[in-house]
Amino acid sequence: MSEFHRTDYYSSAGDTLKAYVNKVMLRMGIGLAITGLVAFALFMSLVNGGFFYSILSAAYMPVVLVCSIAQLVLCIVLSSRLTSMSTSACTAIFYGYAALTGVTFSVLPLVFDFGTIFQAFLFAAVMFFSCAVIGHTTDVDLTRFSGLIFGALIALVIASLLSLFIPVLRDSLLISYLGIGVFLVLTAYDMQKIRSFYYSSGAYGEMRENLAVYGAFELYLDFINLFLYVLRILGSRNRRN
Repeated sequence: MSEFHRTDYYSSAGDTLKAYVNKVMLRMGIGLAITGLVAFALFMSLVNGGFFYSILSAAYMPVVLVCSIAQLVLCIVLSSRLTSMSTSACTAIFYGYAALTGVTFSVLPLVFDFGTIFQAFLFAAVMFFSCAVIGHTTDVDLTRFSGLIFGALIALVIASLLSLFIPVLRDSLLISYLGIGVFLVLTAYDMQKIRSFYYSSGAYGEMRENLAVYGAFELYLDFINLFLYVLRILGSRNRRN
């Protein structure tokens, strides 16, 4: 049975690995901060009838479509050119993605009140960091379950697409609970991958840094999806009360 041994983790390279993980988490935190700041700034412009309000009033769907396509393109570029780009370029793509997410998140306070959004953020943060700690410290090699994990992710994507056309799925919170479960497991899995990134990159400094950016990007996506699923559940419950 393949395992990760703590004797390896707490060896002489342990302190360096700890610094590497801290760097990944810092970059992820900066990404979340960018998303929050952009979302808040654009929301204020929206409610005050500013420039962003005029744009959304004239072309809401085109703005959403452009942001979605741009995010997909950035994700593909970051994944496919990770080994050939500089670390600064990888970082710029990640933070650009985070800023675009802030654009789409700027309308969330129009659907959910700030109290619900704050609660969803706290719940998501607690669950995320709990699973991150598990993934960071466990001896079990989670890559053994990669097939099951990504199978569940594909099933979640298919169910989400079907919910656009099937009212029963769209009105049910089952997909949200499934999504939380999938991304909690993915958080632990991606956190463990960061350790693999560190050891597999060896002495390749820039490649190791690029993998740190990519690891931060994956954790960022895990947190954002957790937050959205929790927000949907809490928002639905608040509307029923």
